[in-house]
Amino acid sequence: MGKRFNSEHFAIAAALLANVIWGFSFLASRVALGHTAPSMLLCVRFILSFLIMLLLAVIGAGKLDLRGKPIGLFILMGLCEPVIYFIAETNGIKYTTASFSGLMISLIPIATALLSVVILKEHLTARRFAWILCSVAGVIIISINQTSEGIVRPLGIVCLLIAILSAGFYTIISRKISGTFTPFERTFIMMLLGFIVFTSHAVIDAGAGFAGAFLDAVTDRYVILPVIFLSVICSVVAFFSMNFSMTYLDASRVTSFSNIIPVVSVLAGVLLLGEPFSFVYVIGIIMILVGVIMVNKVS
Repeated sequence: MGKRFNSEHFAIAAALLANVIWGFSFLASRVALGHTAPSMLLCVRFILSFLIMLLLAVIGAGKLDLRGKPIGLFILMGLCEPVIYFIAETNGIKYTTASFSGLMISLIPIATALLSVVILKEHLTARRFAWILCSVAGVIIISINQTSEGIVRPLGIVCLLIAILSAGFYTIISRKISGTFTPFERTFIMMLLGFIVFTSHAVIDAGAGFAGAFLDAVTDRYVILPVIFLSVICSVVAFFSMNFSMTYLDASRVTSFSNIIPVVSVLAGVLLLGEPFSFVYVIGIIMILVGVIMVNKVS
């Protein structure tokens, strides 16, 4: 009982840590994207992330043993996130608006909670679902209050729906295979597939100019410093923390923490970039935090 209690609290701390980190990722990405293309940013990010995971495996800091294990769901999990999710979210934002994208992405906890009931047969009480809705409503309030120009195209909506489903299925699959694959193994396959797909995309996107664009990116401090944060902290540390938390927590509880991301993102923008702050944000933030706390408190 004591071991389970400790594991559950470590898992909650890990989920909280991961989503706080991702809240700062927008700031780092914004700085880097001012100096390099999105495809090159993802390429450099996942090359470094994969090299870190490979180094940890080589020196024995992380155990990697896939012998005799079913790898179908294992690979599918890595494709759901980061590959499908990153591609779908990027195009969703491109063909809609920032506020609409934020509103759509906030539906991930609801989608995951429903999928966990259907696929994992997890028990979801009405009280817990109500607090999930409370947290999501807080995100919606923040998203609607963010003004952004542009139009919402059907292609963008489709892409965001794909992002929502891929994030939901990543959580479900990671939870389902947590008894077979360690958090390190699950993080390793995610970084490996991200490295393969996003490097290939950058090579195709840049063509003959790939080598020059890559060299420019890794020698520009406004790119490489944010990339180090995105690779080491946002990819390796945060995804490992999430995979660890999904070993001990229900999928609905884990994804409830994702609504903390806009809270951190808004506060980081206000405190570090001097972005405007509205009283409406306070209402949204309170709803998010209360919702997340109660999801993990009620049964």
